[in-house]
Amino acid sequence: MKFPVVPVFILILFTCFASAIWFISPDSKDSHTKTWSSFIYTHGYDSGKYKKTDNFDHYDACRDFARVQSSLYDNVPWECGLNCEFDPRKQGFQCKEMKNEN
Repeated sequence: MKFPVVPVFILILFTCFASAIWFISPDSKDSHTKTWSSFIYTHGYDSGKYKKTDNFDHYDACRDFARVQSSLYDNVPWECGLNCEFDPRKQGFQCKEMKNEN
């Protein structure tokens, strides 16, 4: 009786492919702590210039800080972002969520 080489090879190949997908795919759980960052746009939204302050525990603290800072610069636009990270491809910060509730 011959050893079935082709089916065993296909099974090993399929197992390697499945394990590669398993290890490469991100976990479904969120590994980041929820932190908010404030963005104060001192020259308007389109200028790309902003003052960023990090590590607010909740949106309300970020909002209150942003309102005070905005009033110091003649009520310029502001936003608060959740879990922001710098994206080198876009040369800016990307956040999971952005809010501006006055």
